[in-house]
Amino acid sequence: MRRRRLRRPVLSRLTWAWLFALGACLCLGAGLFHLASKREGAGRIALPVEQLEVFARAETPPAQMPVAQNSAPALRDGAPAKSPGARYADTMESDEPGETLALIYPGEDAMFADDEMADDEYAYADDDFGGDVIITIPGHTSAVRAATAASLQEPARKIPDPLPDLLRKTALGETPRIAPDGRKAVHVYARQAEPAPGKARIGILVGGLGLNAAVTERAIDELPPDISLSFAPYAKNLDFWTKKARDAGHEVLIELPMEGYGGNAQALGAAALLSSRTEKENAQRLEWLMARFGAYVAATNYMGAKFSADTQALGPVLAQLQSYGVGYVDDTGAAARAGSGVAMATVSRMIPSAADPEDLRMVKRELAALEAIAQQDGQAVGKTYAYAATIDELASWSRSLEQKNLAVTPVSSLLQSNSAAR
Repeated sequence: MRRRRLRRPVLSRLTWAWLFALGACLCLGAGLFHLASKREGAGRIALPVEQLEVFARAETPPAQMPVAQNSAPALRDGAPAKSPGARYADTMESDEPGETLALIYPGEDAMFADDEMADDEYAYADDDFGGDVIITIPGHTSAVRAATAASLQEPARKIPDPLPDLLRKTALGETPRIAPDGRKAVHVYARQAEPAPGKARIGILVGGLGLNAAVTERAIDELPPDISLSFAPYAKNLDFWTKKARDAGHEVLIELPMEGYGGNAQALGAAALLSSRTEKENAQRLEWLMARFGAYVAATNYMGAKFSADTQALGPVLAQLQSYGVGYVDDTGAAARAGSGVAMATVSRMIPSAADPEDLRMVKRELAALEAIAQQDGQAVGKTYAYAATIDELASWSRSLEQKNLAVTPVSSLLQSNSAAR
């Protein structure tokens, strides 16, 4: 009897086709998810909840801005509070009124060798939090714009990376030192100023960088290279951001949290320099701060009106900076009285951070005042903190100086000292 040949049913072929299609979709989706998970969205930072603390820095009412996570072994404490009474009082405000700022510290114990640095004063009130939280930084949800800054109009003259001869290894990291042949960071890592015969010079320092990735990138890419940039010591990825800034031709500075008038001094973080601490305690904290990244030309204060007014507290700090071979930019108007030979510049005007149209008008007014000082004295120094609108205004303002017989110059070119080495 002849056997009948069986054929696979049509339904089976359709089933296999659907299965192949479903598998392809799943593979494609997994690939897209992997790529998306590796890309950090603009203004979004994934952070463990237990590493988040509230940050307040202002007079009345409190003004706020978002900040980011520290990537190094870190110090646990509260966060900066505004110090009223500073001669050149600075302001930092968020891009949108009423936003909450967050200062991030890792949960590990303080990394200082001294037992005094790991006492209960830096412990968290509650360590039972868990999981991650996504922080969306306000004011940066608009579409990416093409960079049109002056920094892209000319070839970048890169600032050197950290040089081994200018570094000293310590238990807290690598700190600056004067090289055996006498070279100093204040000279080696300085941007060379363009000749400006017959023009008054204005140095601009933009601070608070590293805390907000989008604003930091804009400051680096869109501001002229002659504008100096300072970075917050508690920010993350400082080696990456400061190298990016140097490669774009900007000289960089490190910010030192210092005690101001009013508020909680401990809110400046465990590395804060306080007049109530001993010279040894402040020296240890300064060493940690100076090891946060390398190749900076100078340090600058973050707040610090009270600390700067105390010459017995500030004097040893300035002497330590001088021994490191770096300069110092002071915005309190009090540091010059400490009598150190460190190369120093005093800020002439604090430029407000623009978060709304009223602030932008204040920015224009302070820049005009800075121009007047430069025209009268031949030079001036302005300092501000980075916000999107402030960056826009500075970029536009810097392009207008040519017709006013003024020139932007790196802050390092305005450092002055009675030291014979300078």
